Amino acid sequence: MTPDVFAAAGRAGRPLAGEVVIDAHTHFGHGPDFPIVRPTPEALLASMDRLGVQLSCVSSIPAIFGDAAHGNELVADALRRHPGRFFGYLVVDVGYPEKVAAQLAAGRAAGFRGLKVWSYGARPGLPYNHPNYEPVFAHANEHALPVLAHVFGPELNELEAHIRRFPRVRWLLAHIGSAELEQYMRFAREYPTVYVELCLSSCPRGLVEQLVAAGLEDKVVWGSDAVFLDQASQLGRVLFAEITPEAKRKILGQNARRALGLVR
Repeated sequence: MTPDVFAAAGRAGRPLAGEVVIDAHTHFGHGPDFPIVRPTPEALLASMDRLGVQLSCVSSIPAIFGDAAHGNELVADALRRHPGRFFGYLVVDVGYPEKVAAQLAAGRAAGFRGLKVWSYGARPGLPYNHPNYEPVFAHANEHALPVLAHVFGPELNELEAHIRRFPRVRWLLAHIGSAELEQYMRFAREYPTVYVELCLSSCPRGLVEQLVAAGLEDKVVWGSDAVFLDQASQLGRVLFAEITPEAKRKILGQNARRALGLVR
């Protein structure tokens, strides 16, 4: 039997060594109406080093709450100061379509390699199937970018036509287990470009095992939602899951490398 180096490292409190560990869903920056303790790139880096996470994929909290100009600059600054440790998700002001083209061009110039969309943060009444999202997803398709989409279940139906229409986009559907689990799983099975992402504060027991048992171990990526949530607790959901070390290796890093376009 293959030794489970993942569970062993977790029990010993050691950082994972010699493994590819990628956090596909993180943030920094303060929210508009609630405090976050140490919401800085340096705090996230300290967590990453403590756990053995090589790369965190980041969008800023101010950007998803409507201040894209300031929020994206927080991420761009971290990309400049900590090369190789962060993967930037650009957020654009889809509520103001006249800004979108310039923001997308500036994001590529600044080194962003993916997009983050959050329908609630865009503007009330702008679901993912609103026409304002068309140029955003078309840009992702043109440049074969990943898109991390905040989903709590119902938004899946809003995205399905885009998934069919833009086959060069790799879609990371966030927060699997939050609602409509079977729908998330159907998308992962039916669409080669769809991955499902794990971060969720409720941490339903047995979810990781259920996804692997359903044959989706190649389509699940790990994310923590730091700095909203703690990387360590979210990592433990995979480290101690009752699945094979090979499946853990895929979920913690190998699948993300494909989803993010880091390998072909």
